[in-house]
Amino acid sequence: MSAHHAQSPESSGSIWNVLNVIIALAVGGFAFFWGSSFLVGGWQESAGVREEAKAAPAAAAPAAAAPAAAAATTTAAPAADLPVAEITIKPDTANPLAYDTKEFKVKAGQKVKLTFNNTHPAVPQPHNILIAKAGSKDKLLALAMGMATAPDGMAKGFIPDSPDILFHTKLLQPNQTEVLEFTAPAAGEYPYMCSFPGHGAIMNGVMKVE
Repeated sequence: MSAHHAQSPESSGSIWNVLNVIIALAVGGFAFFWGSSFLVGGWQESAGVREEAKAAPAAAAPAAAAPAAAAATTTAAPAADLPVAEITIKPDTANPLAYDTKEFKVKAGQKVKLTFNNTHPAVPQPHNILIAKAGSKDKLLALAMGMATAPDGMAKGFIPDSPDILFHTKLLQPNQTEVLEFTAPAAGEYPYMCSFPGHGAIMNGVMKVE
């Protein structure tokens, strides 16, 4: 008579309970992972949309600034479009210690070509021409007179060392010519003169910048 052991219902049930727990954990873990991924992905997508929405106005800012730059360019353009102002100055035939041109006008920012022709038919003398800052005429006349006794006055062409001088020729001997080319400064009245000692009191004029 053979004998065998039958598995009890209790032990079989406990095994299925363990398996069900394992399966439930596996399914629950997968569901949790999938759900988390879905939520995180949705949050990142919405955050990216918000970041793009914030970045869009910043990217548009340079375009908004463009009209201002264009306006600045337009404002400066007229001076650049003006023709070069060409002026010729020489000693006055009636008075060799004066310029024949006592005044000339240019526009601010305009290119200027000033030719100083030191030619006089009767009384040839050395002269120069310098253009100075507005309001500096008397100061420069005093400096020019002071150079009469300076040991290096002639070597410097009687051009004073002064920050008030904007443009100048060298000291020209009779029948010499020199051309000054520059851009007219801001609006104002700028004196010009010969700085050879004693000449500037009469030999002067005004460049009027409008």
